[in-house]
Amino acid sequence: MEPEKSLLKEFINGGWLVPLLGAAAMIARLLSTGGNYTLATQLKKILTAAISCGVSWCLLEQTDVSSLTKAISYGVIGVISPEVISGIVLLGQKFAKNPERFIRDNNNNEPSPDQ
Repeated sequence: MEPEKSLLKEFINGGWLVPLLGAAAMIARLLSTGGNYTLATQLKKILTAAISCGVSWCLLEQTDVSSLTKAISYGVIGVISPEVISGIVLLGQKFAKNPERFIRDNNNNEPSPDQ
């Protein structure tokens, strides 16, 4: 069977629970913090956590790691996913503004002087 179809079959057989785990982790975080978030912000964070955990499930499903380690990873990813995604977006924006700052000089393989 093709790997994509096998992964889809595994997702249907039980992988769909992982995004729910990520969403539950974010709900627990939102309930335990004193932040005054709007309903829309809370839903965005919960959806972000669910999607991030779904993506991480696709990456970790075929690895040879214990189920407990995977479950802990999914929970942690669900709790911190909005900050991680915001950080990646921020790095992308900084790169877009000044890509030369991140690219090494081809002659001597050292970072540019303004780093």
